[in-house]
Amino acid sequence: MPSQATVTLPELLEVARRLVDEAGADALTMERLAEAAGISRSSAYRLVGSREALVQQLAAAGVDVEARGDARERVLAAARDVFSRQGLDGATIEAIAEAAGVGTATVYRQFGDKKGLLRAFAQSMKIRRTVWDAARGPSGDLAADLERVAVTALEQLRGDEALMRIILGERLRGSSLLGELADAPDRSIHGLAALLRHYVERGELLDEDPYRLARALQGLLFGFGLFGNLWGLPGDGDPLRDAKTVVAIFLRGAKRGVQ
Repeated sequence: MPSQATVTLPELLEVARRLVDEAGADALTMERLAEAAGISRSSAYRLVGSREALVQQLAAAGVDVEARGDARERVLAAARDVFSRQGLDGATIEAIAEAAGVGTATVYRQFGDKKGLLRAFAQSMKIRRTVWDAARGPSGDLAADLERVAVTALEQLRGDEALMRIILGERLRGSSLLGELADAPDRSIHGLAALLRHYVERGELLDEDPYRLARALQGLLFGFGLFGNLWGLPGDGDPLRDAKTVVAIFLRGAKRGVQ
């Protein structure tokens, strides 16, 4: 840390820029800035005047605090692009950092290592959040809950088709990185099984292992969302219509009292 006597305004602005890069705009407080620069808060205030003035000076220096505010989200967005082009095994921290416009040290601070980054990336996927939201708060309408999950899954499978193909290929090749993540307790399959278990216990679904039911539903979703395009099968690509079809077919075989 520089001593209080040696910190200049340009140096303090550089400390502020790094703080925003590494921890986000919310971390840019005068207290955090002073601590990071190794000076007192009163010295920081004397140099920049106030947080608002600091933000203005950063903007004048070409640092858009709002745009740079969430380094973590920028890295995750860059990871999606790099993973889609280079694969999960082939992508490097350096390539992801460059795509995000941050230093490699920022990626390591945020995620620890590549495995930590991949785990966070998986957690950030919309389908995982949707499945667990439904599992933790089922609406009581079985078809509606499943259609909500199905629409999100189909949109993601189609929107990230290149990435999904890469994940499928690396899984088939026995990727050690994917294998290490297979025990994650928040995987989508666990959330989907939890949602289906709720409706099994309510008596609306057959008294079957929820994981077998979840695998059956996942198979339909992959068929409509990925394999159809992969094999050149006809379809209009409407995720809502396909979601209703998937859920109807699934419930025809899994719902109690359906002939």
